[in-house]
Amino acid sequence: AKDWARERGLDLLAVQHHHAHVAGCMAEHGLTGAAIGLALDGTGYGSDGKIWGGEVLVSRLDGFERFAHLEYVPMPGGDAAVREPWRMALGHLHAAGFDVGSEEILALVGTQEREVRVLRQMMERGLNSPLTSSCGRLFDSVAAVVLNRRRVDYEAQAAIELEGIAVDEADDEAGYEMELVKGDWAARRPAVISAGTLWKELLSDLRSGVSKPRIAARFHAGVAEGFVRAAVMAREASGLGQVVMSGGCMHNRRLARLLRAKLESEGFEVVQHVEVSPGDGGLSYGQAAVAAAMLSKSKLT
Repeated sequence: AKDWARERGLDLLAVQHHHAHVAGCMAEHGLTGAAIGLALDGTGYGSDGKIWGGEVLVSRLDGFERFAHLEYVPMPGGDAAVREPWRMALGHLHAAGFDVGSEEILALVGTQEREVRVLRQMMERGLNSPLTSSCGRLFDSVAAVVLNRRRVDYEAQAAIELEGIAVDEADDEAGYEMELVKGDWAARRPAVISAGTLWKELLSDLRSGVSKPRIAARFHAGVAEGFVRAAVMAREASGLGQVVMSGGCMHNRRLARLLRAKLESEGFEVVQHVEVSPGDGGLSYGQAAVAAAMLSKSKLT
């Protein structure tokens, strides 16, 4: 699309993917001020050249600041890690400090030592292993471990299956812990949400024979609680009390429900999509909203 526009001499406005998600929800509800945005999805390039997808933004229609994000982990094989979630699981477990060549990890992800040896070298050398903060890829990783899902036929298939087995479990399951490492808002250094402890607790449950539906429910609750804690921290820094939720992960009804309930219990006003898709189907609407706000601002100045 950019090449098509350049060939015709058209002006271009760059709109960051996750800002567009949040802005689309803001525009759908007629919000014109600033809000805390939760942009949780699979893949989208960030302004630092890495792959984002687990973002807490302080957002306006005409711009944003990144307040917090999921900790970066490697995607061994790049796009292949989307098609083969076991690769993404190795990336997460490696980042969490596990020996991915151990018999336990090999059995959990259904792979061979020689495959892991190659991928570990790729991750350690930074070869074809882009870094990502994607929430969708975290879901894929957990599905690979809990459901032994080695390969998928379409993006988010593994995450959908993980949500599916949790359906009969109570919403008040205790979540696995996600650590929140404070950043420096004044210096624009984002806080980081780490899944290291979550993985330790999840694997402990697997070893203890806890049912897979309960593990899936505890995982959903832990992700929700981690992002709610980050939103609380963002409110303390910005004074904003409204949270806008968007991104493809919001198609996950359990996650969206838990986020809304936990945010409202913390006193936030929560805004979600109603008519516009939270996924990439609504992205162009958000891009248009950002572009309109940017152009309006430039005319005023």
